[in-house]
Amino acid sequence: MASALAALANATATFQVASTGVTTDAATGNVVPNAASVTASLFLKESNVETQLYPGVDVVKAAYQGYVTGGVLDSRVRVGTEGTLTFAGGAAVTCEVRALRQPYGKTGLLGEVLGSVLGEQIILTTSAQS
Repeated sequence: MASALAALANATATFQVASTGVTTDAATGNVVPNAASVTASLFLKESNVETQLYPGVDVVKAAYQGYVTGGVLDSRVRVGTEGTLTFAGGAAVTCEVRALRQPYGKTGLLGEVLGSVLGEQIILTTSAQS
């Protein structure tokens, strides 16, 4: 079932997650996991915008809270996963997953029904310099 918030989707996030297998870096010899991209459609609200002014550079930090509207979020996306967020048609910025939560859980009658109607709740943070 599609989220009731799907028509209100105002953001897209693309996360880099581990895939199957590994690759050896030819330059360093390090072994790194293969990566895959996971894209999610989101309904987000921007909050906690904080600007810090330093000589020659401004740092803008923001938090976004909302719901995944395009179905179930891939289980490989967890707290700490980094990605790229495009919010309200603006420029793409780097983001990090801060929380994935459902106060009512994901299982049981209440969790399954509300999860399928609203989608999974997500909190992202961004930090950009200008």
